[in-house]
Amino acid sequence: MTNLNKLYALYDVRSQKERDTLSDLLTNHLPKEYTSLVIQKLKRQGIYTDSQSVRNIKGGISKNILVFNAIVEIANEYKTVSNRLKDNLRME
Repeated sequence: MTNLNKLYALYDVRSQKERDTLSDLLTNHLPKEYTSLVIQKLKRQGIYTDSQSVRNIKGGISKNILVFNAIVEIANEYKTVSNRLKDNLRME
């Protein structure tokens, strides 16, 4: 479970627009298999972590800006794909 208020404090998210965007990404667009995707993404960058650490960082239990950034990037990629699919369905 994601504690958004804890994440806002940990990563200094102050503006309402940033909070809304972060909430949308983590709540609506992060896929179920996000832990393995984040681990793979970080591994390509030479950063090694495990699924429990990724879940703890997303949940606000611990802080690691590199891992958190990878989580947000994965969610953003899936949001882009979702929006593209919605646009394609509207065209037909």
